[in-house]
Amino acid sequence: MLPLPDTTAATRRNIAAKYKLSAFPDPRPFLHIRCGDDILGTLKEAGIPGDGIRWSDVLSEGPLHHHQNEVDRQRERAAYVATRYFVPMTESFREIKGADWRVDQCVRYDETVLWFEADLFDQAILVYLLARLAPLARETRISLVCIGEFPGVGRFIGLGQLSPAQLATLLPRRRRVTRGQFALAALAWDALNARDPRALSRIGRMRSRAFPFLPAAIHRYLAEYPSTENGLSQTAQYALEALAAGAGTPGEAFVRVQLRERRPFMGDSMFYAVLRDLASGDAPAVMGAHPRLARLRDPEIRDCPIRLTTDGRRLLVKESDWCRLSGTSRSLGGVTLRGSDPRWRWDPTGRRIVERRAR
Repeated sequence: MLPLPDTTAATRRNIAAKYKLSAFPDPRPFLHIRCGDDILGTLKEAGIPGDGIRWSDVLSEGPLHHHQNEVDRQRERAAYVATRYFVPMTESFREIKGADWRVDQCVRYDETVLWFEADLFDQAILVYLLARLAPLARETRISLVCIGEFPGVGRFIGLGQLSPAQLATLLPRRRRVTRGQFALAALAWDALNARDPRALSRIGRMRSRAFPFLPAAIHRYLAEYPSTENGLSQTAQYALEALAAGAGTPGEAFVRVQLRERRPFMGDSMFYAVLRDLASGDAPAVMGAHPRLARLRDPEIRDCPIRLTTDGRRLLVKESDWCRLSGTSRSLGGVTLRGSDPRWRWDPTGRRIVERRAR
């Protein structure tokens, strides 16, 4: 997640350093784009030349809309990040705006390499970046490294697991992004921004050579809609089940939930935000030793003792509905879910999105 700065002056220095580009020598090195900073140092250790940048807005959650200008889109996302993760609005806006600016500098490089993996967090960012980079593909080479496994790694979670030597083997395997990939990325990005999830649901059902991991990632995204059985997202369901199975703190619950995901896509901050939602309102599903569990920041909530409430236990046996308890109001991409009976829900049995039409 975006770091909470210690002081404004320190933040400005950090931002300046983060967005400092090379002097563009000739021949120009690679530009490496990663949805985080976990491998940027490892690329250098591996002897791979070029500049590395992080683009890590959490597009797998929160509102997405096509705006008339870039600044409005960046502000909407910055407002979401600031509210959900206790990050100052000014700093989150600078982070998102600066990352977009650096991506656009790809035209100064001979080749831009995107380093991604198969999970939802990565795939959502990947389709955004390719939609953004498509108009620039005539001016520079855009290449992609995107994997879902690695030889010798039993449970592959991400590129950050790999050593410099292992990471170096992936560069020769990169492939130039094709017209078909740019086109599908644009289609997926439009679907993520759409006001209803039907186009996205179609992508979740397709088989794609262009993006073999995208359909499953979209399918997992749709499972974050309220369940038809109890109104919980799949992550919220897993969280309550982890507590029912004996997890005593959010940190312990996070580890258990990660093990249940075929392709883990959440960092701990994202998971703790889900728990804060479950601890909110007049009928919370969880309670903690701290009376203001829903307002605790990550370092405080991680080890705070936590337990299910009576309502939480009723949700698990499907005797209650979280939408009715909480009065749902949240955005998933272009879709806004409101009220006690939102229009769109996820059917976990049929594994599909269903529409509840107004009576």
